[in-house]
Amino acid sequence: MKKMKYLLTLMFAFSMVLAGCGSYNTSSQSAKSTPATQAKNAPKPLDKPVDIKFGYPTQGASMLPLWVAKDKGIFEKYGVNAELIYIASTPKVQETLNSGAIEVGLTGIDPVGKAKAAGIDTVIISAVADRNAMYVYGQKGADKKDLANELKGKTIITGAEGSLYDYLTLSFIKDNGLTPKKDVKLIYMTGEGDRTGAFIKGDGDFYVVAPPTSFKMDDMGFQQLYDFKQKEILSSGIGMKKDFYKKNPELAEILVASLIEANAYILNNKEETIKIISKWTGIDDPKLAEKTYDVNVDTIPQKPYVTDNSAQFFLDNSNNEEVRKMKPSDIVDMSIVKKLDESGFIEGLYKK
Repeated sequence: MKKMKYLLTLMFAFSMVLAGCGSYNTSSQSAKSTPATQAKNAPKPLDKPVDIKFGYPTQGASMLPLWVAKDKGIFEKYGVNAELIYIASTPKVQETLNSGAIEVGLTGIDPVGKAKAAGIDTVIISAVADRNAMYVYGQKGADKKDLANELKGKTIITGAEGSLYDYLTLSFIKDNGLTPKKDVKLIYMTGEGDRTGAFIKGDGDFYVVAPPTSFKMDDMGFQQLYDFKQKEILSSGIGMKKDFYKKNPELAEILVASLIEANAYILNNKEETIKIISKWTGIDDPKLAEKTYDVNVDTIPQKPYVTDNSAQFFLDNSNNEEVRKMKPSDIVDMSIVKKLDESGFIEGLYKK
């Protein structure tokens, strides 16, 4: 029954995306009032409020800056009425962005590269996080001290092909001296509930998972074998089609500034942020929500630059030959982050 409700919810979300296909409208309503104050050297609010559809790829807490910017009125303060739409996986977000059904999406380096190779120019203008609170779990009895032998000939359950989950899984296998899909089989599944159910049933020997589901793995006695937080890898970034970006530079700057303000809010307001985590993830256990906050807060950057190293990781490992030939500068534009950084805007958010 729960699975059916999930499918109905997902179908509804996609119907909402399609209903707004191809539109970027000036709102006839004023931006909502908010207690948020204007930070020093912040971008000016838009002259007229605008409506946008903003796609995001996971229901995990890595999306926290986006949820905070929405719930704390940061978007509205700048004149942006953002409708947040869950679209499972960064490749699907990019596909929806390509179609024009959303104006902005949290997407990844490889999906943007593949869109560019297909003639659709997209640009990532800010990171969301440069570390990932994600883990590899094994079935009970897995030997953490000898992962290479444990992995060989086995199966890992991960997210959609081309997603962050996929790339982290590939890197984990390679780091243990093995060849993906040859030495280790991959099972790709988009829904976290489906992945978790399959792992618990024993359909896979290993499972790549994020909080709060990872806490359930702990409670059930599954062993955490690897923590991806030690790797500098872009989880997702704010992406726009390049022509839209060029036509709307003020909006682009406001969206980056909004998520930077949200990052500062997360670091400075733990209790309120925990409430937002509970709302968006459905966690009804306060202790579990707090634990989710604690493991994710270290992934939140004050200055959300996309480094060449974090982007190059995806380019080097892409299964698309054209993408492998690209440079980070073909996909990433950090001019807005740099402008906000050099203006003193970011530092001002953290001064007591």
